[in-house]
Amino acid sequence: MPASKALPLFLLAGLFAPLGVIAPKALAPLLLAVALWRWALHWRDGHWRRPLRGAGAVLAGLIALWALLSGLWAMDGMAALATFAKLAGVLLATLILLDGLKRLEAGDKDPLRKTLVWSFAAAVALLGFETFSGAAGHDWLVWQGRPQDFDLTVLNRSGIVLLLAAWPTALVLWQQGRRRWALGALLAAFAVVMAGVSSSNQVAAVLALSGAVLAWFSGRRLPRVLALVIAAGVLAAPVLPSSWLAPKNLAPYFDEANYSALHRLHIWNFTAQRIADKPVMGWGLDAARRIPGGDTKLAGGGNVMNMHPHNAFLQIWLELGAVGAVLAAIFLAGLWLRAGAMPNRAARAAATGLLLSALTVANLSFGIWQTWWLAALALGGLVFVLALRINSK
Repeated sequence: MPASKALPLFLLAGLFAPLGVIAPKALAPLLLAVALWRWALHWRDGHWRRPLRGAGAVLAGLIALWALLSGLWAMDGMAALATFAKLAGVLLATLILLDGLKRLEAGDKDPLRKTLVWSFAAAVALLGFETFSGAAGHDWLVWQGRPQDFDLTVLNRSGIVLLLAAWPTALVLWQQGRRRWALGALLAAFAVVMAGVSSSNQVAAVLALSGAVLAWFSGRRLPRVLALVIAAGVLAAPVLPSSWLAPKNLAPYFDEANYSALHRLHIWNFTAQRIADKPVMGWGLDAARRIPGGDTKLAGGGNVMNMHPHNAFLQIWLELGAVGAVLAAIFLAGLWLRAGAMPNRAARAAATGLLLSALTVANLSFGIWQTWWLAALALGGLVFVLALRINSK
């Protein structure tokens, strides 16, 4: 690959982690800019249709098409159309860049390795400083004169980006024989995340590290089992909040300090009730923030729906119904099966860690259609594929 063709990939490798911890909302423009650059190169070389081929492109197209059709019965058609445009843009940009990653020249691989590792090191240093200093940088640059408005949760987005970036970086270092540095990269990300204030990120870090260790010793079995478990979890998502996870059953185990967790259970329970109203086709894209009854106040504080369900599986069910849930289950099962098919246990363990990191936070925290979050997930996956490519012979 000539140098001009590799430049978008250097931006991908060099900016994902540091930009993601400094300004996570800038990840969407990064994804768009790099994809447009690659698209221009595809067009110049006469390959502009290539990214639209293959099973992955077909599934992405089906997901986007159903999301678009849901706008016909959505509560706000224009809002649904805007959300569809963001989703379709992220999916198309991801397909373009995946195609670009298929053609790497040998001479580009070593510089890309160095770029990926050093950019992650910079991200750890930046977020580590912010976390252990009480976010001094944000306080000085962003919140001058308004210290009463500052909240350490502003670093929550940065924490999950760092965790996503840790897995491809560790994989590159491990497969280059720098195993202590690989473990050090994971432990550094783990330490920074655990020192933060996001419980979702902390749970993700623990599950991801545990899952990676299990995947290391279990061979191809664990990712294949998880493919079934996650797909079943998507399909069963509306049942759990009104049974095992019902607030009335678990409320005695939560005190005032843990009310945010109990509040989450109330949101999930309410979401499950609304899913039951329209289980097949859903309420339409972007309906969560407008769902009837969502502004009902809870005795302990907060509403029964705060903009979104804080759970990707439930939000897909709520807005896209069973059809959307089936498509999501197929998509996620496919990702896990790909993880299980990877050529060595280091790659399988890293893929397991990456997927568990993403899925845990997706089902505990952010709304799934938030553009920065879609871009973060896409870029995390793309950088992981890049790590696989630059380590291949």
